[in-house]
Amino acid sequence: MVIEARKLSFEEAWDSMSVFFVDNLLENEIDQEVENLINLALGANFTEGASLDVENIANMLGNTPKVLDVILMEIGLSEEKFLRIVSLLRKLGEIDAPFDSEWSLDKIKRKMTDDRDFSKIISAIRIDGKRNRRLSNYIPRYYLDTLNLREIAESSLEARRVRYKHSLIGTYSGRKGYRVEARIIEKLEEIHEKLGVPFEKGRSRFIDTDIDFAIPSLVDPWVIIMSSFQETTSSGQSTKARDMLSAFERIQRSNSRHNENQAFVNFVDGGGWLARKGDFRRLVENCHYFVNFQYLDMLEAVVREHVPDKYFK
Repeated sequence: MVIEARKLSFEEAWDSMSVFFVDNLLENEIDQEVENLINLALGANFTEGASLDVENIANMLGNTPKVLDVILMEIGLSEEKFLRIVSLLRKLGEIDAPFDSEWSLDKIKRKMTDDRDFSKIISAIRIDGKRNRRLSNYIPRYYLDTLNLREIAESSLEARRVRYKHSLIGTYSGRKGYRVEARIIEKLEEIHEKLGVPFEKGRSRFIDTDIDFAIPSLVDPWVIIMSSFQETTSSGQSTKARDMLSAFERIQRSNSRHNENQAFVNFVDGGGWLARKGDFRRLVENCHYFVNFQYLDMLEAVVREHVPDKYFK
């Protein structure tokens, strides 16, 4: 059923907003990644009662660099903090490599494969860095206490799963953004199949920023969609709201100047916007149409209302 193309009231938009984005495909992907890491951890013998030997861990790091990711998840240390610690070790001369710029995680993994001594240093820091008296002068105890794989690895499998999943939050959030966009694309592809009206992404002459979706094309956009899904609040939300308002105003001026009927659609959803009610209200008000996941089907009616007949099959 095609939902009527109409401007939602603020109350309708507010009441129909999602708080979290639930996508079983994404959840299954993350669960599978966690299980793969669990298997790596078990293969590396990070289990209760295991003897965590620097030489053995160094061998594993050299032969299977992915084990480093598992260790970071085991001890709960972020990749960024780990890179800082390696930089510190280089600056202190603990690693025989002058510090000119920070190494990436990929470079560190390659060096572990090529340099056994380096691999042993990384292994020792991960297992017993907490007890390194010299490092205690340079690393806050909050981070130093995590360099204790010998004790941390003895936790239960369930605790380990929770820890690994928490460590994948950046991966989860990144993939979630793609999945939100994929839901919109699925709807636009459905419209294309049904009506013959295509869509594009990119920069257009009408808006001084990249357009999330232009229908039927960037050259001749009659429906322009900008999207934002936020589960948490961030400083960038007010900027995003201003960008969307600016895009709407440019389309309004273009319509007035050329006596056209282009439509600007704000797709906005997520609990992060519910926590920023003022910005959210502006997003609802400053557009021709407001849609979220619950009203995504409205896009077909918007296309029928605004795209010229020549684009239909």
